[in-house]
Amino acid sequence: MSQWWTVPNHKVRVSKRAKQVTIKISTHNGLEVVVPTGFDKSTIPEILRSKARWIEKNMIHMQPPENLKRPDTIQLNLLSEFWHVEYDYSPSEKIKVLEQDGTILLVTGPVNDPAAVASGLNQWMQKRAKRFLGTWLNRLSKELCLPFNRVSVRRQVTKWGSCSAERSISLNRNLLFVTPQLARYVLVHELCHCLRLDHSNKFWDLLEKYEPNARETAAKMRNGIDWIPLWAQI
Repeated sequence: MSQWWTVPNHKVRVSKRAKQVTIKISTHNGLEVVVPTGFDKSTIPEILRSKARWIEKNMIHMQPPENLKRPDTIQLNLLSEFWHVEYDYSPSEKIKVLEQDGTILLVTGPVNDPAAVASGLNQWMQKRAKRFLGTWLNRLSKELCLPFNRVSVRRQVTKWGSCSAERSISLNRNLLFVTPQLARYVLVHELCHCLRLDHSNKFWDLLEKYEPNARETAAKMRNGIDWIPLWAQI
């Protein structure tokens, strides 16, 4: 690597949970370096330099698609909501999303930038998904006597949900686009993983106690990317 390599623009986020340095790249946050509390930030440029090839490769892949467009409507099947999206350009640097009358989303800011609009809408989605999915998971956990320890909601690229050995469940915010029946399946699936982490026959037998058509539903969910609009995938 050339000694003249330039440190790219990046954000540094201090996390109490972090045990080591993590480099993340997303359309929303760009290049982000997550460091533990008390970490010597002066070493970050050298860390980035050592990962230069990986950064360059993945920054290219994370560029917004050329056919990205601003949505005129948003349908959240899980919440039985249909929103009309209106845009009002302003010279501010940040997109803002305001709910009006329960049916209209007013998006203000640099709305001529589809990627910026997508970022703003995804932040709006994140807040709604975190509140709704977390509450629902807690209710199902008590109803089915399937305890868990922690829940987080985020955009997951390849999974609808996941569960760790510590019984920490992560849910994909894009579950807001699927029907209540399919979303419930995902939540119950992850709750059952708190008892069995594998996908053995015993796991499926357990899951089908609560979701009788679990195997068929799982097959449907594998093609779920088709239900998610392009702006919500970045």
